[in-house]
Amino acid sequence: MLSPGNPYVLPSVLVAAGAYLAVTLLTDVSLLVRIGLLAFLAGVVPIVLNRLLGGGSADEWRDDPLENAGDGDGDESREA
Repeated sequence: MLSPGNPYVLPSVLVAAGAYLAVTLLTDVSLLVRIGLLAFLAGVVPIVLNRLLGGGSADEWRDDPLENAGDGDGDESREA
């Protein structure tokens, strides 16, 4: 959901930061309301957009094989 594979995270975080600054400068709402707005826009919106627009899930990229760190391609002089 909130993974590097979700293309909606960065735009959502940027919009959330702008909204937080705008609410801070233009209104007199409490800190709790501003943080709630920030958390909603940066945390919930990208997950919902990813689900609605058919983005990949965390299960899809979790099944990809990882590179083996000990496959002999590295510098073996460090091994002691």
